[in-house]
Amino acid sequence: MKISTSQVVEFLEGQRFICAQCIAKKGTRYHLLTHLGREINLASSRFIHVSARQLSAKARDIRVKKLHEIYASREALKEKINIPELWELVQDEQALWPPGKLAELAFDQTVVGPDHEAAFIRAVIDDHTYFKFREGMIKVQSPEAVKRILDQRAREAERFARLIRGSQWLEDLWSDNSLKKTGAIKELDDPDISFWISNIKNFCINGDESEQAVLVRELFRQAGITSLTAPFNTLIKAKIWAEEENLELLRYEINTEFSKAVVQQAEALAEFPVDAKKEAREDLTGLQTFTIDGPESQDLDDALSFRKVNNKWEIGIHITDIGLQVERNTPLFEEALQRGTTIYLPDRKISMLPEILSQKAWSLEMGSDRRALSFFIYLDPKGNILYQQIVRSVINIKERLTYETAEARITKGHLFHTLYELCVARQTRRIEDGALPLPIPELVIQVDETGEVEVELSHPGPGRFLIAECMILANLVAAQFVKNHSIPALYRSQPPPRDRIISGNETDLLANFRQRRLISKGNLGTEPDIHHGLGLDVYTTITSPLRRGLDLLMQQQITHMLAEGKPLHAKEDLIKFAIYLQQGLNTAAAVRQARVRYWLLKHMEKRKGEPLDAWILDTGRNKLLAVLSDYLLTVELPLIPGQRYSWDQLVKVQIKKVNARENILKMDWRH
Repeated sequence: MKISTSQVVEFLEGQRFICAQCIAKKGTRYHLLTHLGREINLASSRFIHVSARQLSAKARDIRVKKLHEIYASREALKEKINIPELWELVQDEQALWPPGKLAELAFDQTVVGPDHEAAFIRAVIDDHTYFKFREGMIKVQSPEAVKRILDQRAREAERFARLIRGSQWLEDLWSDNSLKKTGAIKELDDPDISFWISNIKNFCINGDESEQAVLVRELFRQAGITSLTAPFNTLIKAKIWAEEENLELLRYEINTEFSKAVVQQAEALAEFPVDAKKEAREDLTGLQTFTIDGPESQDLDDALSFRKVNNKWEIGIHITDIGLQVERNTPLFEEALQRGTTIYLPDRKISMLPEILSQKAWSLEMGSDRRALSFFIYLDPKGNILYQQIVRSVINIKERLTYETAEARITKGHLFHTLYELCVARQTRRIEDGALPLPIPELVIQVDETGEVEVELSHPGPGRFLIAECMILANLVAAQFVKNHSIPALYRSQPPPRDRIISGNETDLLANFRQRRLISKGNLGTEPDIHHGLGLDVYTTITSPLRRGLDLLMQQQITHMLAEGKPLHAKEDLIKFAIYLQQGLNTAAAVRQARVRYWLLKHMEKRKGEPLDAWILDTGRNKLLAVLSDYLLTVELPLIPGQRYSWDQLVKVQIKKVNARENILKMDWRH
């Protein structure tokens, strides 16, 4: 295209149309004077319209004025063009048109000037729906393309309106004006506000993985609220969430309530009476049975008895027998498999079974007849197993003991002391076979109704040890029973530790903590294998059917074998069930780990700046790993240039920054 000086051209600068006069040509570029009074150099490929009109070489200000008049004339002509109407007229004709031809139709006249043509190009570019301007020609959009663009534009308009509506609502909710805040809370049922509430929730739960993460961030930017915790605090201000809302439960979609079908089944089972004769159970209601648990425990699924029989010590481990009550393919059975376990959190408990069963009808309450699966293990004075038997029974608990009251009885001359000594002998045998008990204090977190957090380390006493060892013994006998009778089962096993740095009877906390980091992950499978952590050649769990899905399944296998002479579940079924169980266990572990950390950080928020004791766990190139003595929590510390550190070295540290809601904990040295 040959363009002479003084000719009028038009180009786009950003989203703005610019009229200009060619003053001179410099190589491949043209020197232009624009209607805004600026002079620029531009390639001809940038021109969207070239007019044959030339401006006379008058004074500069007169030429700028004339260019401005041309610009204004074209803008006025553009406003007269009805683009949708013209598209309706030509959509079924040719696909490409010269701008001048369509300008003739748009202005309904056979002869159009350069301003009409330029005005039409402007209208097409502004509209960018029905026509497209490409390389000097006008392309007619197909009806499908037009519909797609219009639909998208409608969605964008709706989105923008919703964004403005939502940002105003946010501003009112966060306002210091109580009337505005009250008004904002009253609007929660409004569809637009419900839309934002739903997406803010999803963003809080899933973060960047939320489908509307970008949109939610844009909402808060629009409202001028930039805090990282603003989305969460918005839901608190709206009285939708509490300050201590457990996002992990929402993130993992954990049901905290039971369905109507599960509740109805549980209520029916709770009314089912015990009939020892009808169910062919051995009546052990006269046996001196007792439970040992914490004073707050309500789901009591194990009890003990202990006596001397024919110069042999008989340990009775009695597990509440619920297996055949929970029939396969019923809502209660499927719910237990899905949940996999009861989840114990510092501030709440999420039961595997409805509490009408787990804390009442099936719990081993003192003075009530209960179905039980009773394991009788006969030991010599050295703790060797002489023989064992498993019976379906009815028991009646005679005493409910706490760990403290049980420990008070573990004195020389008392029957409990003999039971304790036998448990010590059993553990010694397991340690000789490679067991690693790792007696590390338990972190106990208590949260009261006001949200106050108390944290302490509880050292396991003789009472807890006694119960733990008896449960390991019953689980061993159960595993041996299903293995010896070729009953399909799910076994727990554990490979050897990645490295063994202590003997099993080590009592030093630092050494045990370091060894715990080296133990291998346990497995759940249908084939018996060694459990190196317990020092046993075969192992399963059966002692907590109220709280663990695996224990419920294994109890069903054994009780059905005892009652019917065959197992209830085939191996293929157990493989399928194991998948559900493992998912439930993994989810429960993740939720518990996150919630324990949350409450720990809440407790630590009160201790910012205090001196804390720690010990060095590991050294790296750029950081140290240390363990806080009060919490047994592993933290990172910065390296101090020139300073030397050694494993297990005791040090003083302090909290530099901590925020429970944002999961932030930064430590520094105490100087």
